Amino acid sequence: MTEVRNSGPSTTHVCLVSDQPIPNLLPLLIEKPRQAIFLVSPEKAAQAERLKKVMQPRGINVTMREISAYDFDAVAGICEQLLADTLEPDLTLNVTGGTKIAALAAFQVFFFANRRIIYCDTEHNRLLQLAPQRDETLISGNAVGVRDYLACYGVPRVEGGQPPPGGEERSPHLAALAGLLVHEERLLANLNSALERQEKKNFANLSLNELGQGAEKLIDLLKTCGVAGLTGTNNLNIPSADKIFFCKGGWLEEHVYWSVKNLGIKALDLTMNVKVQWDGKGKQRTKNEFDVLFTHHNRLHIISCKASNPERETGSGTRATEALNELDSLADRAGGLFGRAMLVSARRLRDEDRGRAQKMKIHLVDGTEVPRLADHLRRWLGS
Repeated sequence: MTEVRNSGPSTTHVCLVSDQPIPNLLPLLIEKPRQAIFLVSPEKAAQAERLKKVMQPRGINVTMREISAYDFDAVAGICEQLLADTLEPDLTLNVTGGTKIAALAAFQVFFFANRRIIYCDTEHNRLLQLAPQRDETLISGNAVGVRDYLACYGVPRVEGGQPPPGGEERSPHLAALAGLLVHEERLLANLNSALERQEKKNFANLSLNELGQGAEKLIDLLKTCGVAGLTGTNNLNIPSADKIFFCKGGWLEEHVYWSVKNLGIKALDLTMNVKVQWDGKGKQRTKNEFDVLFTHHNRLHIISCKASNPERETGSGTRATEALNELDSLADRAGGLFGRAMLVSARRLRDEDRGRAQKMKIHLVDGTEVPRLADHLRRWLGS
């Protein structure tokens, strides 16, 4: 074997592009090479363009080389030509992506040329050096923010992401409000029903008789949170659309957001109420909204919050069934293989829905467990 050319981070990464961009993105963000050469089959051109748009603003020049993903000899030939054409001796091959055939062909060429080869073990947060010497580096911290993560999976721009104005001041009272509403199911049901019956969209007036038992405690907490007040002695006034949204379930989203925030985890990138439009062809591009999103240890974590009755029938089953199916789909589309999902429901789900959540690997916090959300979050993130 010839003399080792390099065994550390290089100025050029050669990447095999596949549906999962994070194993290519992470080493680029960590090692910050001067340039990246993407080996891309025509089927993965869109994925390569997404990754390129994330990397170029960071000063990494990206070039593309087209390959045939299932032609071993052709991929090997391109890699041999690449080594001959590239002036820098310190090329690194990231062999994590691509098809097995393309990866094996590239590995063989770089290995016998005595060049550096790495593999990104996203599941265990490790960067493995396979050649010319074996080495392993733990990926500490959180290098990938929410916007970059989403951009790599087809969301070029996002709207929102910040808690509503005044949310920090009312955050200490959200736990008490959540505790009241999840323990008093009838009060929560009455509040939701009363708000649904309101014809006005920019303000609401609710009779205390509509709310029933526990209304006084609820009014005190809503007043403390700055979203409602009494008019006369028997009416609750909610003066704006954003405050109506808070009363209809925004309280749960804010409670979840601040529960994550107050864990005090360093380098965690946290957002809420994120509206996205996926890239692709056609005028009617798919739109979605995420309640709470954050990246932790370079994984996207998606939390969906539901304050309505999970057993209410819909056109495709129950609201719980819809919520689980939607969350499962979004976690796969936005988070990839290692995205993680949690459903927080103010009402307890039926056993069959709990079983469905478990099969989907969706972490569930529901009913009277919601006030213990911080404990669930610590276990979830620590697993």
